[in-house]
Amino acid sequence: MEKASLSLYKKRSKVIVPVFAANSSSSFTRFNDVIKILMAIFPDSICLEPDTGETVLKNINLDPNLKLAAIKTALAFLTKRDYAGNLEDLTYIMHFLSDIGVTDIAELPFTQKHQSTTSPFSSSSFGLELDYLVLELVPEVQEDPELLSMIPKRSVTYEKDLCCDFDIHREARKVILSKASKKFLNHVRLDPHSERAEAYQKYVDQYKVQLRRNAVFSIVQSKVLNTYVDAEPDFRTWPKEYQNPESEAVKRLAELYTDEIEAYQYSQFCIHEQQLLIKDLYRELGLKREVNIAFGIDPSASGDVWGLQGKAFNIEYEIGTDNGQNWHIPPYITEGEAYYELMNDRIKYLSQYIDILFLDHMCGYATQYIMRRGDHNDHGRYEIDPSDRIHKVKNVEKIIQIALKHGLEVGGETLGDIPRQSAVEEAIRRMKKNGHPIPEMYVAPHKNICGQYQNHQTLPENTELFLSTHDLPTIIQILCGQRGNVYLNDFRYPEHKIANFLSQQFGILTTPNQTPLNPQDITPQMGIAMLEVFMTSSAETVTIPLQDIFALLFPQEVGVNEDFNLNIAGSTSGVGNENKNFSRILPPIHKLEPYKNQLQKIFTRADQPFDYPERLVEHGNFFTWIAHITPGRKLLYQNPVNKKWELFRHHGKDVPVLEMVISNLTGDKQIGTIELPTEFRHVIKHNKKYKLVDIASSNADMQLYYRTGEEMLWHIYVELPQKTDHHFIVYELP
Repeated sequence: MEKASLSLYKKRSKVIVPVFAANSSSSFTRFNDVIKILMAIFPDSICLEPDTGETVLKNINLDPNLKLAAIKTALAFLTKRDYAGNLEDLTYIMHFLSDIGVTDIAELPFTQKHQSTTSPFSSSSFGLELDYLVLELVPEVQEDPELLSMIPKRSVTYEKDLCCDFDIHREARKVILSKASKKFLNHVRLDPHSERAEAYQKYVDQYKVQLRRNAVFSIVQSKVLNTYVDAEPDFRTWPKEYQNPESEAVKRLAELYTDEIEAYQYSQFCIHEQQLLIKDLYRELGLKREVNIAFGIDPSASGDVWGLQGKAFNIEYEIGTDNGQNWHIPPYITEGEAYYELMNDRIKYLSQYIDILFLDHMCGYATQYIMRRGDHNDHGRYEIDPSDRIHKVKNVEKIIQIALKHGLEVGGETLGDIPRQSAVEEAIRRMKKNGHPIPEMYVAPHKNICGQYQNHQTLPENTELFLSTHDLPTIIQILCGQRGNVYLNDFRYPEHKIANFLSQQFGILTTPNQTPLNPQDITPQMGIAMLEVFMTSSAETVTIPLQDIFALLFPQEVGVNEDFNLNIAGSTSGVGNENKNFSRILPPIHKLEPYKNQLQKIFTRADQPFDYPERLVEHGNFFTWIAHITPGRKLLYQNPVNKKWELFRHHGKDVPVLEMVISNLTGDKQIGTIELPTEFRHVIKHNKKYKLVDIASSNADMQLYYRTGEEMLWHIYVELPQKTDHHFIVYELP
């Protein structure tokens, strides 16, 4: 039985890659596309039909200076990238992550979102997000120089605070795809049996209902927003005749805008083609693709809620949480068949593109927290009685079983209020008994009790350990207790919290006198060491967001500014929002090339010594740590001279056995003693002598202390001035 259990788990490393933030080198060219633009600019100067770039260039009868100017003009279009992260950027990242041994890539939701928002969590059941479409690779765009030149561009070189300009990008994309759609549909009419025409027709036939519903919804939404001054994207605020998808007013609009319906279907077919190519690339690289599926569906994002109101959605209520949040999203009607049909169709649709389904807010599937819409006096209630645990467990199991039925692995956000979280965890345990291990989520910065952190090397295997998430500050901001100009009080208090996090999770013994850290003192050495230790966890899967890899390897460049924050939880995600939520573009992936060998060791999860620190036995008002020094363990410390966090290197033949920190956090002198805890006493031998090197001291005369084995095993006298740290390496002398 034990062998069967062990066979369920294989250590995996996962990187969260938000496509909107993805970035390639941003400075490549497509030479043949340049030729197409040149031919369009100077049609009379081209003597031959293009076969290769070189042949065409030889036959351009222009003055050399004018020719050079024309080439530069064309290159200006094509050496810059579309002003948003897209699937082509993602391919560069996929190749790099595959090279360094990453096994899984997690993407945020990639179904379509409403065009007034940037958040992928404001998403539809059906329809793929067109922001990620590579317009340059759409065949009808690629063969048309005019359409190519219309694609918005961003700077070739990466700049801090580089963001997607969704307003410009989306408007241009709509015009480009509308023109491309007419070209394509004309080709289909002329040659309906071509391979691509038949693939298009098959796709449209398969998703006819959903495609038309979303297209008509968008038409009606645009009509309402452009006609009524106070109109909002949420259909529940529209005039009555447009709230019902079966009304005569809606049918008349659909008849008037058949071109837009066709353009929507064509656009969705184009992104469908590209997403299938991406899925093939995942398979070719040996990577697994995980996509997050948001809980609930925004009534502004698509026709899902509009078309299934009263069947799968109860639009009289909204869901939220028992701490006062209202998400303004209608709850599912979970007792009806329409809800399970919707979830089945939704997951089946996604399964053609992905390998792993990550269920956001799994507690919501146990039971929804609902409140009547528009009633500010209704503070909400759980749909299912909190005592009805069996019902909640079964609800979660049903959703997991749907995903398993469609051949997907399952993960999810298992965190939440205790009653629902325990129901989710029981459902997971039951799935595991049936041979379907589903990991429980463990977010390292949040998992503490009064600022004390558990040893991540003792986590159950059936765990997914997160360094952080898309909603959290970067790991550097957490260590510095600051994001931009905002103090992160959740991490600053109690005062020992950051020191404990750094010490207990990464083995870098730190005191509250040294925290919050200064970003200018953090070094790439420290970042590498933190990643190495974190990956030694016993958890089956360790997950790190891409932005945190950049933050740890370029800490001084990243600092605590907000350029790397994907989202500031609880703030707006509307287009143009001041925090630039879900809009920021990360540096190009090739920036990580110098660290490739080190990252390969990290993400293949090679063994790395880690010694979990404990507190000394304190007799006095001290703050202490003690840890073993096992062979090969990296020892990071704050250099007392330059204040940088650096790798400490042992010199000489003395054997390092213990690392100890003894601190006075108060404003007064402290006197007392400390003792070695029982589990650390066995490394000290009675007949040996020991040297204590204080690596926190910048005064060479005060660095060395000598003790016999017996003195080390007895009470060690300590006298510390105010706000003082001693950081000792204990060496056994020959």
